[in-house]
Amino acid sequence: MVERVLRKVLKESRVATEIFYHQQNRKLTRFANSEIHQNLEQDKGEVTVTVYDEGKKGSASTTDTGYASVKEALQQALKNASFQEPDPNFVSFPKPQKEEPPSLDSFSEATAHSTPAQRAEVVKKIVDGARPAELNAFGTFSNNLSRFSVINSEGLDRHWESTQAYLKTLMMGQGGEGYAEDLQVDMRDIEVARVIERARQKCLDTKETHDIEPGDYTVILEPLAVGAMITYLNMIGFNGQACQEGRSFFSGKKGEKVVSPSITIIDDPWDPENLPLPYDFEGVTKKPLPLIEEGVFKNYVYDTYLANKGEAKSTGHCLPPEVRNMGAFPLNLKLKPGEFSTEEMISKTEKGILITRFHYLGVVHPTRTIITGLTRDGTFLIEKGQVKKALKNLRFTQSIIEAFNNVQSVGNELERVPAFAGAVLAPSLMLDNFTFTGISKEN
Repeated sequence: MVERVLRKVLKESRVATEIFYHQQNRKLTRFANSEIHQNLEQDKGEVTVTVYDEGKKGSASTTDTGYASVKEALQQALKNASFQEPDPNFVSFPKPQKEEPPSLDSFSEATAHSTPAQRAEVVKKIVDGARPAELNAFGTFSNNLSRFSVINSEGLDRHWESTQAYLKTLMMGQGGEGYAEDLQVDMRDIEVARVIERARQKCLDTKETHDIEPGDYTVILEPLAVGAMITYLNMIGFNGQACQEGRSFFSGKKGEKVVSPSITIIDDPWDPENLPLPYDFEGVTKKPLPLIEEGVFKNYVYDTYLANKGEAKSTGHCLPPEVRNMGAFPLNLKLKPGEFSTEEMISKTEKGILITRFHYLGVVHPTRTIITGLTRDGTFLIEKGQVKKALKNLRFTQSIIEAFNNVQSVGNELERVPAFAGAVLAPSLMLDNFTFTGISKEN
């Protein structure tokens, strides 16, 4: 048993030590031109040993979970530490907490033990749904199992597991493209019929696209587009290290109004509609944390290292060892839903643009939260409360904070959108003065 090996090696260390283990079993079925062309399964585990010897940090990893290899990783970590300067900001690894998370539905046997035949049945439904409209289906269906263990010299000893089933498809034909996806803990909860209908209809609706002049428009962003914006706001704004170092828009703004009162964003690892997580990746118990509440910035996020550096307390947002130097991040974001359906937003729009999703996103100015990107797989002109025609894809350059200050309506339904090492529960949003700077030449 891996945990027994980790504990044995930990007992042999005489310095501050953390041992982190991650086993991942990834199963994937790919399909293109309405045919499956690849099935793969990857199963790997990795142990990372991190030590602080008189304040000097060293790390080493191994994919061999036997005692000799893990002990060698400890020795290599100690050797690596000897070449470093002491870190005055390190105090200790987290101590065991009395707080325990509630029972969370984060694991599914069906997902963990899925077979190629079971995934093929889902793909067949996608292909069969595309065929009557003479469309070709492309996409992937992945089923992932992750097991985590983290123990440290302070006595912390945590173990948990989670699963994710992720179906996405792009339908193409007759000049159009349509995309849809679904992400669940249990593969049996994937809404295949909804994915088929959404991708097929988007494809048929985009058979003929039209030009529109770039400029500022009212937009209605569907959940995939909203989820992308929140993901980027997380990366450049909610990042605990960036906030602490003054590199975030939110630095020094705790308690200040930053966006529209219609916007409330919470990090909620206990929400069953998200991808629940009991602990962060250094074993600290996670719990709900409001980030923006009715437009007011409420909280920074910390891991133990950043909390000690800032004389605060960990909020349970540590990342895995291989990316821990990026800072602390929320992984279970939710934008609180509003009162309107997407159809109601459309009906009250005199002139605007309906956007399915974004791609090729990039950061232009982090502290001003300006990003750029393209619309994709369904961009439509709205006139006098009705969707009139499909548009060619547009390039936008837009501050996320400014966009969230121009909220007219918030959707009443949430969708789970994959994000940076987690997920976002996002509604549709109706925004004013969204800036488009050009038309894609690929259309």
